[in-house]
Amino acid sequence: MIGGFINNVMIARVDSTTFAAGLLVNSIQLTLGMVVFGLLYSLSALIGTVIGEAKNPERVGQLFIAGAVVSLALSIPSMAVLFWIEPLLRMLGQPAAMADLCARYFRLYVWAVPAMGIVSVYVQFLLGTFKQAIVFLYSIGSMVVSIALGYVMIFGKLGLPAMGIEGLAGAAVVTAWLAAAVLTYFILGRPEHRQYALLAFKARGLQSAIASTLRLGFPISVQSGNEICSFLITSIMVGWLGIEALSAQQVATRYVMMLVIPVIGLSQAASMVVSRSFGAKNLAEVKQYGGFYASMGVTYSLIVLAAFVLAPRIFIKVFLEDTPENAGLFETLPIILVWIAVGQVFDAIRNVVTGALRGLQDTKYPMNMAILAIWPIGIPLTYFMGFALHWGLVGITLARNVVMAIGCGVLLLRWRSKVAALGASA
Repeated sequence: MIGGFINNVMIARVDSTTFAAGLLVNSIQLTLGMVVFGLLYSLSALIGTVIGEAKNPERVGQLFIAGAVVSLALSIPSMAVLFWIEPLLRMLGQPAAMADLCARYFRLYVWAVPAMGIVSVYVQFLLGTFKQAIVFLYSIGSMVVSIALGYVMIFGKLGLPAMGIEGLAGAAVVTAWLAAAVLTYFILGRPEHRQYALLAFKARGLQSAIASTLRLGFPISVQSGNEICSFLITSIMVGWLGIEALSAQQVATRYVMMLVIPVIGLSQAASMVVSRSFGAKNLAEVKQYGGFYASMGVTYSLIVLAAFVLAPRIFIKVFLEDTPENAGLFETLPIILVWIAVGQVFDAIRNVVTGALRGLQDTKYPMNMAILAIWPIGIPLTYFMGFALHWGLVGITLARNVVMAIGCGVLLLRWRSKVAALGASA
């Protein structure tokens, strides 16, 4: 996500329409990564539980193969939708220029999709086997390659033509396949991974592993889907406000995506350690880990809030020049950034608790909560505050915060009840 942040800084230097189109591109990419491949997020919790039980390690291999099968099955329809995305965007009322830019981007980006699916399986395997350092190194390497290639291909360096947003797509394709190749070599070539029988195909075991992956992963995907689809719908609503509003939302969104990285890491860490303690039936550790990671999320979010309150213009100038043409953006964005940071406090707790519940293999409740919070409450409230009250982008942001606060409170109650129930049954 840091790589995406820097790449969008570069896209901002192309022109304002391309920068605004980047918001729609990011929204669609998030939908693909979190909804489609969100089905695979169950793998780390399942693998962590198997390792915590300390028996039958070959079950890890069946889960690994199941993830690969699911990822490839998901890639084909995803590629078809992305290839013909332009008519859908036009139908949703997006400006023709931005729909065309998005279509040009995804006609290239579509070839990264299969590699992204395989990389998702690899990352979940590494997380489930507690190799977070490798995931960190992969993330850094992928970021460096993506930024370097993006610079060369967007602006036309080293003898290449300037490709603009299509250059960003080309960089994503090369980075995804390079990452898939490197991780394949590492995971399949390490001697300590042989105990998991990663390539041992067993029809009966594979069917069970696929069923477990989908059973636990489907609620995760639906939950992520609700959140990301609401983000996509919100982006479409912002598009109704005009290109300037989209540019403001693009700046705010890029900071949200970058700043949420530590929260996602805390959520994944909570899921892994809770799943291992749950598999080992150590309920005291389950409770301890959940509270610890939630507290870290709150502390981090309060630091971000303080930074946005004290020096918002510094963050805005990363993307926009302080010129008379951008005066309106420089008036609106400080307010947007502060309110986004306030919502981030609630979102950090919600994400970490969701990860901890995932470690207990409780994924349906967060899914149901996401559906109820977003559709009957969130989307109507977003339209009401943004358009009926004529609060524009500020109203849309405030509506998001209300939904985050509701989700945070309800999931905290769920965590406490689950921990209490586990203690009573011990």
